[in-house]
Amino acid sequence: MNWNSEKKEKRIIHLKNIILYFIMCVMFVFSVNTEINAKTVTGKNGKNLTWKIKDGVLTLSGKGAMKGCGHKGIKWNGDLICSYEHKEDWWEDYQYEIISVVIEEGVTDIAPHAFSRLPNAKTITIPSSVKSIGHLAFDSSGFQKIIIPDSVISIENMAFCYCFDLESVQLPKNIKIIPNSMFGTCKSLKEINIPQTVEIIGDYAFTYCGKLEKVNWEGKSKLQKIGREAFAVCNIKKLTIPASVKKIGIAGVSGTHAIQVEKKNKNYKSKNGVLFSKDGKTLVCYPYKKKGSTYKIPKGVKTIGSYAFSSNDGWGDDNQYMKKVIMPNSVTVVKKGAFYGAKKLKKVIFSKNLKKIEADGFCCYLSSVKLPNSVEYIGEYAFKCEEMKGTIVIPKNVKTLGYDAFVNAHHVKKIVVKSKKLKKIDKEIAFSRNKITIILPKSMKEKYKKIFTQKKQGKNIKYVYQ
Repeated sequence: MNWNSEKKEKRIIHLKNIILYFIMCVMFVFSVNTEINAKTVTGKNGKNLTWKIKDGVLTLSGKGAMKGCGHKGIKWNGDLICSYEHKEDWWEDYQYEIISVVIEEGVTDIAPHAFSRLPNAKTITIPSSVKSIGHLAFDSSGFQKIIIPDSVISIENMAFCYCFDLESVQLPKNIKIIPNSMFGTCKSLKEINIPQTVEIIGDYAFTYCGKLEKVNWEGKSKLQKIGREAFAVCNIKKLTIPASVKKIGIAGVSGTHAIQVEKKNKNYKSKNGVLFSKDGKTLVCYPYKKKGSTYKIPKGVKTIGSYAFSSNDGWGDDNQYMKKVIMPNSVTVVKKGAFYGAKKLKKVIFSKNLKKIEADGFCCYLSSVKLPNSVEYIGEYAFKCEEMKGTIVIPKNVKTLGYDAFVNAHHVKKIVVKSKKLKKIDKEIAFSRNKITIILPKSMKEKYKKIFTQKKQGKNIKYVYQ
């Protein structure tokens, strides 16, 4: 046997040993799980409830409310979500073996975190005796269908968030609030029926439900408020805003293809699938799934609302189609984050009467910018655009230039400051991270030296007065 064949044979033997070891590990895990599932595990929850696990089914029995669980002292947005003090009251050690949950009649309240992180649990039975569901009660579990009985009148924040396999939910008919992040990131949820009793849909309630295509309002809706990013990053074909709605939070209905408003609504209206204030003076929301490469904002619009063209206040989930926006001369204000993260947006034709661009207003991918002389205020990070090229001109009426207003515009080599009215540059100069030449008015040399030459402005900036 030569050296090469001997080496080959050793490799084969080594590979066989690895495969055998892997098989033995799998058999061991299977035998352990089989042993656990074959026996009955029991315990108590507080004084009034008992639980048992048999054949993968967790059954909770007794009368009264569940005792709190989780990790002691953990808070979310100021709310105590867990108070884990007595491990013996819970089934945490068996979370991967549980495939089904049965809550028997008599249990009145489901505690915070009670059935969270049960990845293999596919079904659950909730009895009509249950009146409330606590924070994170079912989060990150594998339930595919949940029927919440009509007896439930209170559900707390994040109760079903991160249930990736959840496809179907039946909400109770008497519920008034769908709380913050209740179904956040339930990626498999395709349709939801909202009871007519619901008055508030909380912040992030259905955010990142990427397959959610249909929202149905049961009866004559009493809905008054849709929270911030409540339906952000969804796939809703057409979302109808009920007549009763008084307030919609930032990017609250952005995750749609088109927005429609009932005619009797006194606060909002829609035009070509875009949401506006009732008087048409504010553009509230442009759906991030709406197709079309160019959008011409209607005449009469004065304000482009906060995150109006953004799906959320994060980065990376925004309109994939819009490349150009044309403003009418009626527009005077672009609010915070109005075009934040717009991936495809390359060109904006600005209003000749635009005065104020707030923070993050065009934090996107514009390739160039030509601001009108009417602009007086440019907020921090207003044009954080990595793909911007050419020369930036600061118009003659600009009084305030925000912190890092043009930061990350690495391809821009020259800034021309025409304004003689600059009074404030926040913290450090707006272009401090770029290697550029800044041309300033010669007549303002004494004054602008004090404003523009600060220690934190960087060493790669060249100032020219002419």
